[in-house]
Amino acid sequence: MPILKVPSLLIDLGHVGENGLPLNPAAWFQHELELCKEWGFRLKIAGERVRLEFDQDQLVPYWIEQETPAIAWPYLRVSSFFRIHSTNSEALALVRKGAPSGTLVTTEEQTAGKGRNGRSWFSNAKKGLYFTVVLRPAQEVQFWPLLTHVASVALVETLKELHGLKFFPKPLDVDLKWPNDVLISGKKCAGILLEATTEESTNAAIVGVGINVRQGSVPEPLEAMATCLDEMAGAVVPRRQLLVSFLKNFQECYTVFEQGKHAELLDRWKSHSSMWKDTRVWITEGNERRSAITCGLNELGALMVKNADGTVEAVYAADVSVSKGDEN
Repeated sequence: MPILKVPSLLIDLGHVGENGLPLNPAAWFQHELELCKEWGFRLKIAGERVRLEFDQDQLVPYWIEQETPAIAWPYLRVSSFFRIHSTNSEALALVRKGAPSGTLVTTEEQTAGKGRNGRSWFSNAKKGLYFTVVLRPAQEVQFWPLLTHVASVALVETLKELHGLKFFPKPLDVDLKWPNDVLISGKKCAGILLEATTEESTNAAIVGVGINVRQGSVPEPLEAMATCLDEMAGAVVPRRQLLVSFLKNFQECYTVFEQGKHAELLDRWKSHSSMWKDTRVWITEGNERRSAITCGLNELGALMVKNADGTVEAVYAADVSVSKGDEN
């Protein structure tokens, strides 16, 4: 499917607010109007004007920019799509064109969403949040893996914050699984993918986030191990509010990272995770699979494990799964 960028009409309607825009019989205007309707944006036509009904769900670029506070960057720059191959791939392309920290790529649908270790991320249209943040960290490159922890902590704290603000009725049983999964009641609800380019002219990190929000965001074969936020929260969670709250919390955690307070950041991550210590796990590297017990995180955020022979090592890139106790 072709890439489909958010049309200029949607951006303009976000800017003008309640006043709306005069209807235009031009073919381009009518095409973009129908496109916005097709993708579920709430347009109201009265008389000879059209306006966008305000809510906290629609991913309107101007509203995202205006509602996101500036903490770690001067202001947010949003590049929005209805459909794209991958927000991470687009963010890397923007990095090579000089995109600064605080550049956000967001989309309603991904046709080639990226997961960790070359996996794909199912990104059904209008069912989730799929976005990537561009960063230009001042910290040494060796510490950049901690940006996954920054995003994980920010998302957990966002979910707790939204419950406190009564966006959903019950607290969530949220847990962090090393290195990049956010679980609710033991099922994966969100994933984070960190990528980087360290060429001199394009030195940057990008943090991609995928969140299963609506029913239908999890493919049927994965329903035993993955879930969506709406189901777990017992409410329809407004996606833009979720995104804006995350971006606020992300910037606050990123500021801690940039200040070099890495131990503080790791302590916050551990406070939201049940598996970083004294948990039996399976470690898979290529075709090899072995059992170990977790025993902490090192200063770079790698998972420390104790092997069956008593040796302790840091796991940086292998797949780690929690043992259910009855596996051989």
